[in-house]
This record gives sequence, structure tokens and C-alpha cells, in this order.
Amino acid sequence: MDRDFLVPEPLATPHGTVAFFDETWSVDPRELQIFFQAEEVYWTAYRTIEQWRRLLACSRMLTARLVPEGHKGGRLVGATRLWSDHAYEAKLYDVVVAQDLMGQGIASELVKWALRHPWTGDVHRFVLETRDASEFYPRFGFQFGHEVESIHMRVKTADLQARGLR
Repeated sequence: MDRDFLVPEPLATPHGTVAFFDETWSVDPRELQIFFQAEEVYWTAYRTIEQWRRLLACSRMLTARLVPEGHKGGRLVGATRLWSDHAYEAKLYDVVVAQDLMGQGIASELVKWALRHPWTGDVHRFVLETRDASEFYPRFGFQFGHEVESIHMRVKTADLQARGLR
């Protein structure tokens, strides 16, 4: 499958053209940290540059940039991170769009691209977590967890350490 075929077409917005890129191997982790902090993304507030590097090493980073027509580079205005075990499950993380470009279809294009990205492999399901965008994801077929066959559970590493498990 032609990789370029999967990349969303550039999107015209009142602020200019937004182009989409798979920047897994080229994005600067510092730029990600600055973008997520500037957009006041609460769940990434304490990520270090080294943590961003490790996240990029095990996932794909799909981005949206406000760019001059036909050029790479430009202001980072959207991102999502995609993880997969390539056989059973893939997960969307960190779907974020710059506040001044919300409502222009950027998040929708990033999510659609992530859901069809060949890197995920032949998975049986996609999952995500959200506290404040539960109205957004059902348009792509996502359902609330209580309507599926599993229960989401988690444990903090500090609790594992207290039990002598780490």
C-alpha cells in the first residue's frame, strides 16, 4: 500500500493550510513538550524530554502543521500518538489540536489517519482514554468501556514498588 496515499490531504483553514506528517523519527521531542505545554494538556504536563524520546521509540507520532503550500516544517498545530501490539490491540494517545485551530477538522483527520495506519498491523480493536472528549470519539465507532467485553484497570508503579513487585 502506498504510504503517501494514507496521509490526509492538506486542509484549508482560515489560518492557512494544514498539512499532515508522520514525524515519528523526525520530530524534536522538545517541540512536542513545548506544544503540549502551550496547549495546557494536563495529562502531559510533567513529561520530560527523555520520556518523550521513549514514547516516540515505541509508537508513531502523526502531526499536523500550519505550512506554506507544498512545504514541510511550519508551526505544529496538532498531534496524535499511535501505539500497537500489531496483532490484537492498538491505542490512540495524545490527540491534541492547537486551541486557535479547533473546530477545523484537524483532530478528525488525525484520528481517521491513525485508525487506517498500516503500522498498527491486523489488530482486533482500537482503544483510547479520555476525560473531556467523550462526545468526539463515537463518530469513529468508539463506545464507552462498560459496553465492551473488558474492564479497564491500572496500577501505579509506586504501588507495585510498595508491594515489592518492581
